[in-house]
Amino acid sequence: MTEVKQTKSCRGIYLVGFSGSGKSTIAKRLAERLDCQSCDLDDMIVERSGMSILDIFNQEGEQGFRARETDALIAASNAGAFVIATGGGTVVRAENRNLMTSNGWIILLEAQPPILYSRIQQQLKGSDPRAIRPLLDAVYPLDQIRSLKHTRQPAYGLADWTVHTDRLTEEQVVDEVIRAVEILENSIEPLVSQDTAGPMRHSLDPDQPPPIVVAAGLWPYQVIVGWENLAGVGDQIKRVLPQARHAAVLTDRRVWQRVGSTLEQALQRAGLKVDVRDIPDEESIKTSDHVNAIHDWLLAIRFRRNDVLLIVGGGAIDDVGGFAASTYMRGVAMVKVPTSLEGMVDTSIGGKTALNHPRARNLIGTFYHPRLVWTDAALLRDEPQEQLRAAWAEVVKYAMLESSLLRDEISGATLFEVVSANVVQLKGLEKRILLNIIARCVALKAQVVASDERDFGEHRILLNYGHTIGHALETSRIALRLGLAKPDVAARQNELLTRFGLPTKLPKVSMDVLLSRVRNDKKVFGDTPRWILPVEVGRATVSSSVSEADLIAVIEEHSSATMSQHRG
Repeated sequence: MTEVKQTKSCRGIYLVGFSGSGKSTIAKRLAERLDCQSCDLDDMIVERSGMSILDIFNQEGEQGFRARETDALIAASNAGAFVIATGGGTVVRAENRNLMTSNGWIILLEAQPPILYSRIQQQLKGSDPRAIRPLLDAVYPLDQIRSLKHTRQPAYGLADWTVHTDRLTEEQVVDEVIRAVEILENSIEPLVSQDTAGPMRHSLDPDQPPPIVVAAGLWPYQVIVGWENLAGVGDQIKRVLPQARHAAVLTDRRVWQRVGSTLEQALQRAGLKVDVRDIPDEESIKTSDHVNAIHDWLLAIRFRRNDVLLIVGGGAIDDVGGFAASTYMRGVAMVKVPTSLEGMVDTSIGGKTALNHPRARNLIGTFYHPRLVWTDAALLRDEPQEQLRAAWAEVVKYAMLESSLLRDEISGATLFEVVSANVVQLKGLEKRILLNIIARCVALKAQVVASDERDFGEHRILLNYGHTIGHALETSRIALRLGLAKPDVAARQNELLTRFGLPTKLPKVSMDVLLSRVRNDKKVFGDTPRWILPVEVGRATVSSSVSEADLIAVIEEHSSATMSQHRG
């Protein structure tokens, strides 16, 4: 055997990988060779909680287990030189990865699913039944391993080094890890661009933003942001959906009068038969009866699963059209062509559909992503000024959230700075700056959707900033009262809202009505409202610490509290 130099790592070593990859065994042997401490994270969780892993899952669910796992990881990482065998899913959480990256080297122990399955079977023979991995307790365990490992692979791929263990003995794996650490400890710092948040451009047209990829759902899809590019949408649809023969278009009459001729010609030129149904863009259409009417229409025009449904416009048509696409034949391809600023920067991306219930708005819905979003920003020249003005609040929202929505620090001018410096140009719909700002907002939304598609975590909820009772009140009053935001945060935001012509006075409203809205807000968790509150310009946090007493005191103290209210 080749002699491997024994090196004592200056940093900790985190062994990551799927169950059965050998992390626990290798951690012990590695610690012996390196003369340092070893820790098995699962064993530490059991010891600290007094419960088995299975009992924790049964009583607290996976979310409770993951919280305990993070606490144990923090404690274990404060032990000096160490080797830690993490759980199979530890590395999936971003906060765990950040902690490990800051304190040590992340070494992935990799193996093929059949090998993992065989090892897990051997481990479970004669062991306490409570030692079973809850997430692998399955009817078809090998398929379960393949599926679960596939979902974790993007996180595993972020390790500093990978050791393929399939054909190696335990001693050989230890040798490989020591060799990896030796190389890493003596390696030259990789050259990393400091401009991680800036665009990387190879386009021949510097005025045209690059396509933005939304990596969510069953397929990644592109958002194309352009200017007077509507005539190209048919060709792009055929590239994305080459089997499509029929385009069914859902729109409203006013929108179709503006874009219908150009769009219909573009679709026909691409070889698509076109049928159009116009429906009013009103909240009243968001019912099961209207969905059934759309289904009846699709049946009548002999619309097939390989065809494409276009949603042209936005608002209620986007909600009901998306729901119809997600349920007709269990889901058909959908393309969105937003024609409003709000649709372009926000609502056309993310996959949320919605119907109203007699007792609640947007209570019924699905997550269903389009195959393409095609934006022609030149269409904003025909958007009603009142509607356009209200949508600038969404742009301000993204400017106030930018750092919270990105993994890396922003280099160069922030979105808030760029928007602030170009308010006049944006209101005048100047092409270059308008396309840049729309693309930046879309890219931020794409990052959020990719990381928290189903709105389960505390990432996508940030997009509700200002949607409870208004940007300015939530910033300048509540956040200040809780000591989260400095006065200049409120001043800078509210000045920007004012420059866009947005109202900054809290309208007269019944306290009972206001409190009822807060109690029934979609962000309520259990019985506790959650608020998105700014920490600084570009960064916000989720807070459940706002009591009704705080809210009442703020409103009573500031009866002329500044506020900007728009569609949530």
